[in-house]
Amino acid sequence: MKFAENSTQSAEYLRQAIPLMVKYNIPPNPLNYALWYTYVSNKVPNLNYQMDQTLETYGTCPTILSEQLFREHVISDELSDNDAAQAQLIALTSSLSEHVNDAAEHTSNYSLLLEDSLDALNDPHKSPPIEEIINKLARNTASITEATSQFQQQIAAAQEEISALKEELQKTRQDARIDPLTGLFNRRVFDTELEQIIGASSPPITSLIMIDIDFFKKFNDEYGHLMGDKVLQYFGKLLKDECKEPTLAVRFGGEEFAILLIGQPLSLAAELAETMRHKIQAIRIKQKKTGQVISSITASFGVAQLTSNESAEQFIERADKALYAAKSEGRNRVIQR
Repeated sequence: MKFAENSTQSAEYLRQAIPLMVKYNIPPNPLNYALWYTYVSNKVPNLNYQMDQTLETYGTCPTILSEQLFREHVISDELSDNDAAQAQLIALTSSLSEHVNDAAEHTSNYSLLLEDSLDALNDPHKSPPIEEIINKLARNTASITEATSQFQQQIAAAQEEISALKEELQKTRQDARIDPLTGLFNRRVFDTELEQIIGASSPPITSLIMIDIDFFKKFNDEYGHLMGDKVLQYFGKLLKDECKEPTLAVRFGGEEFAILLIGQPLSLAAELAETMRHKIQAIRIKQKKTGQVISSITASFGVAQLTSNESAEQFIERADKALYAAKSEGRNRVIQR
């Protein structure tokens, strides 16, 4: 969307937005300034409705939902710009195609000229003076040489442009918040989200599931790190499938994962953990080289619900103790604390 307010009106919107951000413990970053600026301007009724529903449900606006609302309502008109690299690549391909056609046409014409010249030389009755044939061949040889040189320059330029586009796309895909192996959010996002929830004036009901893959080091030693990575990738996919926004699934570190359930009580968190436990122990991975089917993958779960006046560290520690109890009592089980 476009902002067309004058400086006085803009200052007034900002004056209204900042106290609301403080009230609901919204991190003061550019994205949230723009989101709440738009909210107080009342220009996007659907944004205001969704924001009001979110605040009523959670007592704040979790980071994940803030980003979603920002994409949907603040920069939806500009998202088409993300297709610029693709459009540039298409234009580049079309340009190269035209130059290929030109080069092919020059080559074809030159081939015909060579055939005509040979025919003329083989028929002395119809043959023009040799000097004329040589001059014509020389002119066309120069022409095709120039066309070929231009085409080579276009190819070289295209290679540089493709390399630049590739680098730009790779930078776009690199997100400091995403774990590259599993595709899940990382610990940094988890900490930010949890701090925001706990810092809210009235924190919403929040539960935490800590997950640890059983005997993962032994699994790596026995089957190799590539197989271990496959297991981690499967975990990432499973968590993404099972955890819909605003539930936050992250790779906590190594073979440990965490799920932050905003607005969900302990009972529902334990139910989700039990569902995931069954799905994990049903994993079957086949080794390509040996054909061996691996079916010994399990995980342990610790579940806790946020209590009043509890810090983030205390909350995580309680869930971790529940996880430790699950591992101590035989693994492949869910323990609540």
